[in-house]
Amino acid sequence: MKWFARENATDEALAIKKEHINGTAAVWVSDLFFHEVANALRYKEDFDEKRLAVAIEDLFGLHLNTRRADLDLLKTASAIAYRSEVTIYDAIPVALAKLRGTICITADEKTQFKRTKAKGYPVQLLSKETL
Repeated sequence: MKWFARENATDEALAIKKEHINGTAAVWVSDLFFHEVANALRYKEDFDEKRLAVAIEDLFGLHLNTRRADLDLLKTASAIAYRSEVTIYDAIPVALAKLRGTICITADEKTQFKRTKAKGYPVQLLSKETL
């Protein structure tokens, strides 16, 4: 969402997006990511139907590496959700990172970061140090 709306840590999120576009970093998301971004933007005060449609087009235009929901992803996310006391929605990106042998970068400090990091999962808080 930080790619389309100005928020805390937007500059850092835009730097990751730029690395993906330039081919210097691979950004992986689950197919749920597209629904979550669209839904979050739908409730931003400065977005209307037209601006949301443009953002969705732009999002798909990034050609993000996408993993569809499958048995391994959901079983891993379920385990993370129970062990970390987070929702399946919060556990999915962490599970994807775990299965890919990389890290999940998140701006959700209170839930996704603190709870999963405390259990040893591969998650890092979005910050200038992330880059």
